[in-house]
Amino acid sequence: MLGGVLLALIGTADVVRTRTGTDAAPRRVLTVIVVLLLWIGVAVVAVPGLGLPVGAVASAIVLAALWIATTTPVRPTDARPSTTPPRVWWRRSGSWPSVLLAVALAVLLLTVPSVDPSGFVVEWQRGSAPAFVAAVPLAAIVGGVGAALFLVDSANVVVARALPPGLSPDTVSQSVEGGPAWRLFARRPRGDARTAADDDGSEGTVLLQGGRMIGPIERLLLAGFSLVGAFPVVAALIAAKGIVRFPEIRRETTGYQAEYFLIGSLVSWAMAFAAAGMCWLLAQG
Repeated sequence: MLGGVLLALIGTADVVRTRTGTDAAPRRVLTVIVVLLLWIGVAVVAVPGLGLPVGAVASAIVLAALWIATTTPVRPTDARPSTTPPRVWWRRSGSWPSVLLAVALAVLLLTVPSVDPSGFVVEWQRGSAPAFVAAVPLAAIVGGVGAALFLVDSANVVVARALPPGLSPDTVSQSVEGGPAWRLFARRPRGDARTAADDDGSEGTVLLQGGRMIGPIERLLLAGFSLVGAFPVVAALIAAKGIVRFPEIRRETTGYQAEYFLIGSLVSWAMAFAAAGMCWLLAQG
């Protein structure tokens, strides 16, 4: 259950960071305030609501704050990856925050002893919750909510960190989804004069960051269908993605697109299946 709380803390913070931005001082203040309010809400649900120890929840908050300090959000408004490296060394260190988070979750799942929870959330589930909610263990519900929040924006950070730098100059939008196709044929947005002609000479296209939307949807669908045992649908989704991406990968001659597609997709799928596996383990307990 504490692992779900940790994922919820990280997921809510990254949702806010991604959408508010931290470049200008007023936005940084707004981001900090909103994140603190959300974390207070999570702590209230975790301690008096779920009956978790205050020290354990405080440790989860410290781990979540460490994630915030060592990662940079992938924002959907970014048209291009920044060529300026982060100013602080701990944000230029690759995937180690993701590795530490995975280790922390494994420790919480394997070594934290189970407790008999008590609190207003527990009483609600036992008494007035809908039947389909009451039938699911509370730890699995908390883990599922936390995993879903993490798969939205935090997983984009993990995928972007996993991709090797320097393969292609226009890969942040591709990398988040794990595939190269972030060029969508559409009308040019007002105020955006850049077209795909800037990149490949074609006319009438605009550069959109579709991968940042497709990636979270894909991960949530894969995790959800895996949990309910709809493995043929999971296989169909994976196959459909490969079919859609194949023409563009085939046209590309350097191999960069294929490498980004494979690495990004495998990392994204691994997180979706890991989230489903965590929820399954919590449901068994």
